Amino acid sequence: MRILFTPYGGGSIAHIVRSLAIADELRERGHEILFTAPTTKKSIIEGAGYEVFGQGHAEVNLNDEDDQSITYFRTHKDAFIDWLSDEVHAAEHFRPDVIVNSPTFFGATAGIKLGIPHVTLINAQWLPEYYGVLGLGYSERRPHMSLLRRLANPIFAKKFAAQYMEDIRGFYKAIGVEQLPSSRRDLHDRNPALVPSIPEFEPVRRGSRENIHFVGPLFWNGLEHLQFDPHTLFPDFEQKPLVYLTLGGSIYRKESYDQLIQAFQARTDWNVLMSLGPNFARELFPEDSDTFKIRSFVPGLKVCEFADVVVNTASHGTVMQALWHGTPLVTLPHNIDQATIAARITELGVGINLNKLGLKDFTNREAYFERATQIPVTAVLEGVNEALTNPVYQQGARRMQKKLHAYDDAHHAAANWVEHYGGKKLR
Repeated sequence: MRILFTPYGGGSIAHIVRSLAIADELRERGHEILFTAPTTKKSIIEGAGYEVFGQGHAEVNLNDEDDQSITYFRTHKDAFIDWLSDEVHAAEHFRPDVIVNSPTFFGATAGIKLGIPHVTLINAQWLPEYYGVLGLGYSERRPHMSLLRRLANPIFAKKFAAQYMEDIRGFYKAIGVEQLPSSRRDLHDRNPALVPSIPEFEPVRRGSRENIHFVGPLFWNGLEHLQFDPHTLFPDFEQKPLVYLTLGGSIYRKESYDQLIQAFQARTDWNVLMSLGPNFARELFPEDSDTFKIRSFVPGLKVCEFADVVVNTASHGTVMQALWHGTPLVTLPHNIDQATIAARITELGVGINLNKLGLKDFTNREAYFERATQIPVTAVLEGVNEALTNPVYQQGARRMQKKLHAYDDAHHAAANWVEHYGGKKLR
């Protein structure tokens, strides 16, 4: 079978990584695989041993630190069309049996245009069937949350349609897709959804469509090949708690790191490991000390096994790594999807959210992002101390760990569904 992967590559590499986890399994089964990618991420996929179509496409960063405006689709129209056109051209060239996208922000455009089965790898919060509110959470089956969902969901649907649907319809027209969407549901109903999570963490409404499949958290072995031994890294590892600080590809302001580094360096009663991610070089920051270490990249899943608390932006991949090992979290969400995950973390009692979204905030991306950059470092330190000393968070994280481990073959399950849908045509 020929399988085309078209992961979103703006900013972080999270969607590429989860796609590679499935691609590795499908390659072992003998399938032929091709990727599309932005030019900035092409080498990562090629380094994993896969071919990328052409020279790559323009990078569209929906979490752009310099532009969180609701007019982003309009002001970056050419880049969006270059991206979506690249997927269409790759499909025309490769003639795949199935397309796997992560995620389908704008629907199965290439699949719809060419009549190719399409599977999306997507967090449940983006689906119309999500049992909660994007950005806000409210996912518990409690009367007051039910009321908040009834109030917030129509507001969000109206705002989404008013701000984005006409731009998305313009993208469809530009790449020659005749079946234009008119709602969020139109963007998702045509293709099956593989959710790299579990329903206890990202619930969907009862009676939702049958082609939503929870496969469990996806971890790519390619990022875990690095060695990690905390005993050799920290002289007093056994005597002090380990705090893992990772902000990933969401942070572009060096000042955000500088302030955190200064504050955490002073906490010599903790061992702290900071992972910088793709946006900054290690040499821009201070030298290591006995209790504070900085690395460009670390094997996150291995680190979470030893960490006592994880500090991150509520990015889905790191949250799953932490909870897989029953480690509580302190989160500093910077965008709407991270806000949803952070809200869910507090609802489940597995961690702390330092940048809660309100009913008015979730339609104002710029203000919410700016507020995240202004969270005092003292609040971060207090959050870490609370997560370390309050057994409620540790107990909650261990409960979620047991539920996640019931899905211990996510890459196998996802590959099975890709094969299953590979022989089906769109209706």
